[in-house]
Amino acid sequence: MCEHAVVTGGASGIGAAVVARLLERGVRVTVLDLAEPADDGEQLRHASLDVTDTEAVEAAMAQAREAFGPVTRLVTSHGIRGAYVPALELDAAQMNRVLGVHVVGTLLVANAMARQVRDAGATGAVVTISSTTAYGGWVNQADYGVAKAAVSQLTQNLAIEWAPLGIRVNSVAPGHTLTPMVQQMIDQGYDVSATKARTPLGRLATPDEMAGAIEHLLMDATFTTGVCVPVDGGWTSVGK
Repeated sequence: MCEHAVVTGGASGIGAAVVARLLERGVRVTVLDLAEPADDGEQLRHASLDVTDTEAVEAAMAQAREAFGPVTRLVTSHGIRGAYVPALELDAAQMNRVLGVHVVGTLLVANAMARQVRDAGATGAVVTISSTTAYGGWVNQADYGVAKAAVSQLTQNLAIEWAPLGIRVNSVAPGHTLTPMVQQMIDQGYDVSATKARTPLGRLATPDEMAGAIEHLLMDATFTTGVCVPVDGGWTSVGK
């Protein structure tokens, strides 16, 4: 059976880099993204949806199965920025939206994939996307950082529950990566000089470097499950 991967948020940034790597390996890929669908091909198809919409997720995953067979690999690379305000200024709607996209959206898509693997009697793998903001406390990250920490916890829970199904579940916690979202922040005045100075490797990562770590966990690390790997140039290793 040809491998079939779904990549949420696969229209740009880290997700797009993952898609490129999987296509090179001959994997069929379905991209689920809010962005307008691009042209489909023999090995690649696109669908536009909001990952927090249960019915839309179920329909998109069913259509993906009909097109390319059961989904056996999943990368949940979708995400939105947090409000980046003090907790006292964070309202419920902002918090719910960030938690919904990152945590609920990840669970909905992962559940739909796991059912397909189970029903097909296959094996599979999931890689979720956490963040270095999931490690310790951060100023102005009461929404985004908390959501990413929850993704890390969800990853461990699913890894335990789904091991009997033959599904590995791991996570990558990217450090500062020059994605379109980060570039937009830089264009709006976000200064990355201190970040580069604190990072032992002294620079931001490229999306393809993140994709390399994700590809390894998704396709090659056959005895690895339930871990969250920081891919951050040494950021989390630096003491205070």
